[in-house]
Amino acid sequence: MNYKIFNKQVFEQAQVRSISDVPFTEEELENGMKLAVSKKDETLALYLVEVDGMKKFDVRWDDSSELFSGWHSAWDNFTWCLNTVEQEKQ
Repeated sequence: MNYKIFNKQVFEQAQVRSISDVPFTEEELENGMKLAVSKKDETLALYLVEVDGMKKFDVRWDDSSELFSGWHSAWDNFTWCLNTVEQEKQ
């Protein structure tokens, strides 16, 4: 596995059901809840964020950020980025 899971419960919940009921701390409301991060590039991470009262997934890499409404599209993007990191680090 080329990534580390930070919040296993929410990470697993996101794969099988809605994450709309996931509570955030004040800090997570501001910065997002980190779900996973690349082991080879700490700037690549998958977050759960709240935007306009809706929970979304945020794939962050370096200074870029892309929001996704659904788990599958966010995970596809995150794993694509992970594979790119793997190729760059070889």
